[in-house]
Amino acid sequence: MLPHTFIHLSGVGPVTERVLWDEGVTTWEEFLSCTNLPPRVEVRRSELCPILEGSRSRLAASDASFFQAALPAGERWRLYGDFRDRAAFLDIETTGLSPDSSHITMVGIYDVDGYSAFVKDENLEDLREAVEKYDLVVTYNGAAFDIPYIEHEFGRIFRQTAHIDLRFPLSRLGYRGGLKSIERRLGLARPSALSGLDGYDAVLLWRMWRQGDKGARDTLVSYNAEDVVSLPRLAEFAYDRLASGLGAPCTSLSPWQRPSLELPYDEDAVTRLRSMRTAHRPRW
Repeated sequence: MLPHTFIHLSGVGPVTERVLWDEGVTTWEEFLSCTNLPPRVEVRRSELCPILEGSRSRLAASDASFFQAALPAGERWRLYGDFRDRAAFLDIETTGLSPDSSHITMVGIYDVDGYSAFVKDENLEDLREAVEKYDLVVTYNGAAFDIPYIEHEFGRIFRQTAHIDLRFPLSRLGYRGGLKSIERRLGLARPSALSGLDGYDAVLLWRMWRQGDKGARDTLVSYNAEDVVSLPRLAEFAYDRLASGLGAPCTSLSPWQRPSLELPYDEDAVTRLRSMRTAHRPRW
């Protein structure tokens, strides 16, 4: 998608981008070699060509953060197609809603090689080094929750990494609400005993484990993994649907060949968890 994108150029909006595509200027290379650009663009050729040449170099260098800064916030979904193979699909679990009064219990990351869990008092400190290899982070509601939480504890470890929060492109497509409700609407619901759990249950699982319930630890990790593994499917859906809606001159993504994920969990721990739920549980 990015080599077909012109909306990151100063003064170029969706209308001008559409004009370029309609007149056959569909890539940066075609723009740079075209001798008859639309008049509204031709007058700015000397200004825009160096920016496109720089864009070409930045993409070749896998500099996703450059495009993160250059693209309008509502168009950052366009990064996904070019950077998904170097993306971290990320989700965190915590002891509460505010990083000022709570802390991270674990961070789950899913990428082309599989799933990794970074758990407090085990290997959570390894997260800082682990994220250095990624150009892009993909979350659901991460702009408001996951990323601020992580950076509260670790500092700005994502300052050189682009970020797509799927909450916004999915909302643009009319899909709002929690992650699991969107999955159900899209026919992507999870056939798992953990599908009925939510963020507050993750808090309880952590408490159970800290109190000696050994099965709660694996159950918490498996619950987190199911959330993370759903993100690539949602990202591909949003990317293809938005690109198609624009009439962008690019093809749909081929399905990402994801590694299998088979993590253990303790069914008895889920039963014990349900017994802990109260009639007046916090809204999560």
